[in-house]
Amino acid sequence: MIQLSIFDTEPHSDHTPLRYPNPQKANSLRLLADRLQPTIDNKLNPAIAQQRPTRRRARIAASLASEGERLQKIQSWLYAMALAAERGDLPDILAFVTTKTQLEMLLTLGHDSWTDDKLLRIFKNPNGAYTDWLNRLKKAKITSLSQVKKAIAAVASLSAPTSHDPLAIKIRAYERDIIGVDFPGYFPTPRPICERMVKLAILQNRMRVLEPSAGKGSICEAIEKEARVHLDVCEIQPTLARILKLKGFNVIAANCFDIREQYDRILLNPPFGRGEEVKHIRHAYDCLLTGGRIVALAPESITFRREPIYREFREWLLDKCSFNEALPDGSFLQSDRPTHVRTRILVIEKHSDKKQKTKHC
Repeated sequence: MIQLSIFDTEPHSDHTPLRYPNPQKANSLRLLADRLQPTIDNKLNPAIAQQRPTRRRARIAASLASEGERLQKIQSWLYAMALAAERGDLPDILAFVTTKTQLEMLLTLGHDSWTDDKLLRIFKNPNGAYTDWLNRLKKAKITSLSQVKKAIAAVASLSAPTSHDPLAIKIRAYERDIIGVDFPGYFPTPRPICERMVKLAILQNRMRVLEPSAGKGSICEAIEKEARVHLDVCEIQPTLARILKLKGFNVIAANCFDIREQYDRILLNPPFGRGEEVKHIRHAYDCLLTGGRIVALAPESITFRREPIYREFREWLLDKCSFNEALPDGSFLQSDRPTHVRTRILVIEKHSDKKQKTKHC
């Protein structure tokens, strides 16, 4: 009889490596990740973003946001490493990675711009420009090109870092570039006013809605948050129209005066001055279905200017305007293109001829 020992048996094909959980390391990594949150919040929502918008401030805010997004990646890696350490399957190459800076270095070195030749320079010249990097990598027991690449791959395999939509980044860049640009009649509507206009519109799902002077889409965005409507927009300025299309809005025309369709609701912040606001509001009324409603911004001057177009407009409003309220002074100072012009919100309704009521607005 032949006696077999365990050393004579074939290794099992489904061999699972032993796990060695390290709760202490997991807690340390998780604590480090938690401590990053206040810094991330401050960079993603910097105080400068709350100040009056200028192109310089927008660039600074964008730079801070980029740093915040980078830290979010590091944070996601720290949480993933903590979970792996807790389970006992943290890759050996990451066993001595203990600091945010070490992970930031791996993130940088993992970029396509860092070729193998460039990475080798770190290790070939210990007293060169990358001495500090080399020392930090050595503390993590990463001392060669192959180990750097292995560490980068190991981190990437643990967690998919926070991704950022390239289209959203492109839109933000376009919006940043137009801050302070003098587009005639263009004064973006601040968010609180957009939200007020949408509430006054009393939107319902499936309504046909028009924004005939949409700018970069501030009012449109508030509309889409409120209800599921069929929204058409117009914008005559090519750069602004491009932004609207990137945001996915249905740009049906450049010039709103080309529109002949009928809508349930029309919300607009028209160009001000020389009677343009009157022309835009009157044309919007022509595009309004019976029973429909317009919510429009207008300058305070419509209430007192003596030119015939304004006198006729005030008379025209008498049986159509159901709401006419002055906005607080300085309401547009938080616009991307600030102005001290005093403004009003008008709600104009289209009743059948028999139901028109006299309203003093």
